[in-house]
Amino acid sequence: MKRPRLSWHPKSKPSKVAVASSPSNHVQNVVEETTSRLPQLPLEIWRKIIPFVTRLAGATAIELDDPFSLPYENEEYPEVDPGIFNDRRNLRLVCRGWRDCVTVICAEYLTIYTGKELQFLVELFERSKADKTIEKHLGEWTTRVDFKILGSYDVSHVVRLLQCIPNLLIYTNKNGPANSPQRCTPPEVLNALITYCSRSLKRVEWNGAGEAPRFQDFVVFCNSLHHLITLKLVAIYSFPLQESEGVPHLVYFRGLKTLSLGTIPCPEESEYRPEFARTWDPFLQYMSLHTTQLPALERFECDIFPLLSLNFFKIHGHKMRQFRTVACNVETALPDALNLCPNLDVLVLSQGTDTIDFPPFHPSLKKICIVPTIDVTIGVPQRVMIHAIIRPLDQLLKDIETMTAPSMHELRIWNIGAYARLVDHAVWLGFWWRRWNIRGVHFCDKKGISYQKMDDPSEALLNSIRA
Repeated sequence: MKRPRLSWHPKSKPSKVAVASSPSNHVQNVVEETTSRLPQLPLEIWRKIIPFVTRLAGATAIELDDPFSLPYENEEYPEVDPGIFNDRRNLRLVCRGWRDCVTVICAEYLTIYTGKELQFLVELFERSKADKTIEKHLGEWTTRVDFKILGSYDVSHVVRLLQCIPNLLIYTNKNGPANSPQRCTPPEVLNALITYCSRSLKRVEWNGAGEAPRFQDFVVFCNSLHHLITLKLVAIYSFPLQESEGVPHLVYFRGLKTLSLGTIPCPEESEYRPEFARTWDPFLQYMSLHTTQLPALERFECDIFPLLSLNFFKIHGHKMRQFRTVACNVETALPDALNLCPNLDVLVLSQGTDTIDFPPFHPSLKKICIVPTIDVTIGVPQRVMIHAIIRPLDQLLKDIETMTAPSMHELRIWNIGAYARLVDHAVWLGFWWRRWNIRGVHFCDKKGISYQKMDDPSEALLNSIRA
């Protein structure tokens, strides 16, 4: 969705009236006749308008994106418009009221890329906290902080920053190289999150392997977060291999609704460590020791299917309402997993060229969403498109069709990335639309637009020749 900007179409040009007076009077008359581009509005109204232009989306996005929501509603990982920072700088120069408004908005969502930025924010927030004339200091406005520091930084600065942001809702860690488990999350940071932010923290993410947590630290951390709703992991830095390393306690997520486990990066052979797991089986085995560990679980995502941990579905499958996985890792285990999720409403599949088995019957499944494994639009020759994308997708639709799902009413294929050119195969889409329409299933794209009527370029050419 395009971001709005603070600009209006200028009205008709003012007529310049000749004034036989001093030059100062002439300038004054021209200024008075010139129509301002900005309407004359009270500051209170501008305080409502400015956030729509300068605020980063996702500052309060506790839940992960819904694959069935409209694209402009998605706030999980917002794309930052570079112009937003120019707008912020310019708006701060207008007047004191606008400067104060923009300053508060900047404090809501922090994205930190370097140690110098971190140090600057710490000093800024500490000065604001020490200012007794301010009713609400800057740190109290902060609801989300994303750490994306590739190089070194002072851990004490992170601790000091967390002391200043007691209302933090979302903590995201993507420090270090994304594909290499370089170091573990400093225990001082986890302890600071517990001490200063545990009452408000509702979403925690490790989006890279560069600074993943040790499992022992992770257990203590999560057991102290009683309001956590969403947890996302890409890797665990290490699991205990010996009793001398300390046997972790059971981890309990009292209110966790969403558990998302991403693709674990494979480090170089020279970086291999036996305590670094390349699958999620060890993690899910720890999560399957007691039925009360995940009492509120509704949404489970696992990009590496736990082939050795189906007990997780036996323990928690009946709670799940949404399940997401990747086709290349499922093999033949999906029917067993789905049978252990009798109350499942939504199934999301990331499909490549692999085939998937489905159970013959599922009583509650309402929606299926198919997303490409590659979300970057790429151009390929037509024969490659048919062989690598259309044929596997066609086989997947045939496999889904063999499953009896009386509650199913929507099948959505995201037309992005590798699937962006599906519209070029309108005849094929129309064929499948008719088949699903007979079953009362809405066959549509990412935006929910039906595939019933698609413009086929080849048909358009033939129609022009016939005409």
